[in-house]
Amino acid sequence: MGSVKKSEKLFLKNIVISARELQKSQRGLDIGQLIALIRGQLGMSQRALSARAKVPQATISKVESRSLQPNLATLEKLLKAMDCELLVSFVPRKDFGELKKEQAMKIAEHKINYLRGTMSLEKQMPNKEFFKEIFDEEVNSLLNSPSSRLWEE
Repeated sequence: MGSVKKSEKLFLKNIVISARELQKSQRGLDIGQLIALIRGQLGMSQRALSARAKVPQATISKVESRSLQPNLATLEKLLKAMDCELLVSFVPRKDFGELKKEQAMKIAEHKINYLRGTMSLEKQMPNKEFFKEIFDEEVNSLLNSPSSRLWEE
């Protein structure tokens, strides 16, 4: 795995920003509520949507009342019948850089603990500054490594 291209990083950043904005604007609304809102804006009855989407009206009623989570095929039929497209995106819980740093620190901590155990068995315990320096070097090495070893350990 090579280094991250700046263009890819910017592209993902824009997607994440847009997805977070969409998530904020739809906060609290589920799929059924969105379908009901769109259907209402179109002035379309459940019966009309049922006929256009070739989906039982009972299914639409259950989806809109939150008693049924539609599968992807049903959702696509409903949206197509209302001339809408399904948008699937992701919203990372953390910044990618932060996530990578946490993973590097976890691996470095594991290695330091192993080193401490080995050195204590040999009664060669160096001071805390030594371990801190090794920890920082390992974290930097993992973060700057062009390979995917950050996620393989």
